[in-house]
Amino acid sequence: MTLDQQDTGGPVAWGDRYPETAEPRRRGLTRLLRRWRRPGGRARKRRLSSLLARRGGGRTRAGSEALPRTRRAGVRRHPQVAVVVGVVWAAVMQVRLFLGGHVGLAGFGENLPCRLGLANFRNPALAGWEHVQPTWIAHTWTGESCPPEFSTALFAQAAGKWLTPLLGYPGALDLRALGVVFGLLVGVVCGLLVAVVPGRPLVRVGFASAVGLLYADAAFAGYLISPHAEPTALVAAGFLVVALLSVWERPTAPRVVATAVPALLVIGARPEYVTFVPVIAFALLWVPGRRIVALMVATWIAGLGVFHVVTEATFDDHRAVFQTILHDDPTAAADLASLGLDPALAPAAGLSRDDAAWAFFADRYHRTAHPSPLRVAGFYATHPWHLIRTVGWGLQGVAGLRPNYLGSYPEGAGKPEGGQEHRITVYSAIWEVFRAGPLLVPVLWIVTAGAGWLVVRRRSLTPSEKATGRLAVVLPAAALAQFAVVVLVHGRVETVRHMAMTSWLTAMCLPVAAVAVTLVLTRLRPVPRWQHRHESCASIHSQMDEIKG
Repeated sequence: MTLDQQDTGGPVAWGDRYPETAEPRRRGLTRLLRRWRRPGGRARKRRLSSLLARRGGGRTRAGSEALPRTRRAGVRRHPQVAVVVGVVWAAVMQVRLFLGGHVGLAGFGENLPCRLGLANFRNPALAGWEHVQPTWIAHTWTGESCPPEFSTALFAQAAGKWLTPLLGYPGALDLRALGVVFGLLVGVVCGLLVAVVPGRPLVRVGFASAVGLLYADAAFAGYLISPHAEPTALVAAGFLVVALLSVWERPTAPRVVATAVPALLVIGARPEYVTFVPVIAFALLWVPGRRIVALMVATWIAGLGVFHVVTEATFDDHRAVFQTILHDDPTAAADLASLGLDPALAPAAGLSRDDAAWAFFADRYHRTAHPSPLRVAGFYATHPWHLIRTVGWGLQGVAGLRPNYLGSYPEGAGKPEGGQEHRITVYSAIWEVFRAGPLLVPVLWIVTAGAGWLVVRRRSLTPSEKATGRLAVVLPAAALAQFAVVVLVHGRVETVRHMAMTSWLTAMCLPVAAVAVTLVLTRLRPVPRWQHRHESCASIHSQMDEIKG
């Protein structure tokens, strides 16, 4: 088979991808190719272009002329397939959320919509977790408590407020409007994944569908119709995955800048999502030869300082200390002294602010110094037993995957209070393995990162294939960073819900690890140097064609 006869729609054999030509070696051209990526300015590139022009472009009909087409074969977009997949998954999400009555996630999301002048006067007989109450009405907040916090989720809720009357829903904001928008955006994410993931169309469709099933799973779909900040962050994280795969495949300035929009939406959704700042900086630093990356990294570092201040300002040491560190703690008085708190508060160990017994200690607690997040982190560093306990609670939170105390149905749906839906439970069923053994969660992170590193180190793979390997390395890093900050800030209080982003990143590791392992196992054959030489020629010819075009 020659390169002119091959089907560029899918993977080909090594001998077909890089045929050995009969033409003699060109030592001058080879030396220039070796120096191509060294700093030398435009003069060396013009010299190489003139040398190729004098030699007829260095192309043969069966060899170099077809190599750029082979190089681009791994990044064919398949636009028709992408559109079909996107439309199908957008429809699936609408059916999944609304057919047979809408479902969502109960709770009031730290009362975020009140920042838009909205209120939800729920049934006073309900605590707020039994039923989904989607309708919010206009309300002027004068003396009531409305937390002065900012979240990028407010942009999505403002869009839902504008769409609510257009869709015919009651009230000033109906969360079902958010479900419609987020469901459509999930379809867009799945369609874009078909375009940026390497491989045959069937592989691309399978990967995008695995991500679609993740969003449609009962563990995450409920967030799409809820006042929480998580839906904005989860959907934006899908677009961030698409942007990173695109920029790793072909690092251009517009693609690098395009990662800023989903990245900022994720980082600004909740203060603890500040952990994405160093992870995204690391991801962008993995793109060589682009000065704009340095500018982006400087921006992330500045953002890290800002959000660190925000995180410390909203840090609740009561949850981190009294409800986590001092929970069933026989040395509570000594641990309080280590944290700089009054040892006389030891009898309040394990009490929440809602407990009647806490009122007796409230005044003493407010008159004492409160530890910062760094102080708590230092305590864990010097008390490994407490660290092991807290990490164990965190792993149980990731293994839980779904809060078991938040209802899924609205009032009047004929469901019991706190009833949860199970329309699609693919990942929830897989997660039974992790519930039985929470220690398997870090094992999954290690396997995914290891497979991704092997893919990145495999020189014979195309840039789009290596982009998948980079994603396999970045996802566990993001999950681990997010896990650490949630354990530090929230401890064992509502761990499952606060671990929503960590659980999503961990679940994403399953399809990404499958693709990475497949690439490693199908590329085990050693690659001779002449194949790498042809690959370098193909890359240069492709760049020159783009410049001439």
